[in-house]
Amino acid sequence: MHQPKLLISAALLLASATSVQAASSSWFGTEGGRIRLVSTGVPDENGQLRGALQVDLKPGWRTYWRDPGDAGVPPQLTPGADGPLGAVTLHYPAPQRFVDHGSHWTGYSQSVSLALDLSLDPPIKGDPFTVDVFLGICQTICIPVQTQLSLDPDLRADDLFDRAVVGAAFDSLPHEAGPQLGITAVEMNGSHLLTKASGLAGDDPLLFLAGDGGYRFGTPRFDTTTQRFETEILSRPKVSGSVTIHYTLSHGGNAVQGSFVLPPQP
Repeated sequence: MHQPKLLISAALLLASATSVQAASSSWFGTEGGRIRLVSTGVPDENGQLRGALQVDLKPGWRTYWRDPGDAGVPPQLTPGADGPLGAVTLHYPAPQRFVDHGSHWTGYSQSVSLALDLSLDPPIKGDPFTVDVFLGICQTICIPVQTQLSLDPDLRADDLFDRAVVGAAFDSLPHEAGPQLGITAVEMNGSHLLTKASGLAGDDPLLFLAGDGGYRFGTPRFDTTTQRFETEILSRPKVSGSVTIHYTLSHGGNAVQGSFVLPPQP
């Protein structure tokens, strides 16, 4: 496969999957697959509701992690203009790293469900809401999918299948990093970021980095001699404050997620 281009031959897809309002939205179909929003039903007394974005991919197609790599479109979910939804927090299972004709990308080559925390404000039960979705589903070209998914958490709130989908999405998330496995030290060395981690013995580990505020990273390389990852900094923001870097670390069949803070750079 060739590196996907964002100068797309296909037109940007814009549609609204609102024909059925329920605890799961209607499926929205595109060339490489389909997506829908699923929830556990009625929110709790604080207006918190768990959900999942199901991305059902056709064979040979893929979608992306929070930092897609050399090319691609990371998922973006935002509350629709109408309804009580105040915030959407998106969580990612551990991704994979791929190389296509020299292009590195990070994401998922099979169907995936992305776990969601939905915050309703005010937390009134029974009010439908919409979520604006923008993500890339790619093969030899990358098709940006833009749509609005509609959901009424008060309908079919006891659907066991929907609850199972959401539960599986959260179960697939990496554990929080800790002393047994996680980043323990970070150092800036010119144009490279050096990171040391605990619990790295045996198989080669994989580190995935995603920075806020404009940081872009190359592929982290693990040095078995120093037991550190060395990552080229491709670009860095011109900001006065510190920057949070999110990471996922996979090793020996386990995966953890965490973050660290880079100090302001001169």
